[in-house]
Amino acid sequence: MFVHLVLFKIKPQNVSTYVADCKIWEKEAKKHAGFLGYRTLFRTNQKDHYASCYQWRSEKYHSAFMKKHHDRLVSLSKCPVEVMGYFNFKTA
Repeated sequence: MFVHLVLFKIKPQNVSTYVADCKIWEKEAKKHAGFLGYRTLFRTNQKDHYASCYQWRSEKYHSAFMKKHHDRLVSLSKCPVEVMGYFNFKTA
């Protein structure tokens, strides 16, 4: 399994917009081969930090999805975000 996580800093007044944007990304990802799941995460020990966490069968499915849809989905997203980091994981 491949996990892609993006950590964002989001102002409190924009959290509902972020959650709405996440639903757009999740809905599109659900249509694609290799997609296993998505979670919106709220960091408990750091104020204003949120994460989008995607699970894929392998990195190739994630890469194909991002290549095809990333720019379009960014253009549809309305929440102003500050990207804190990108994290990729795979299971043993």
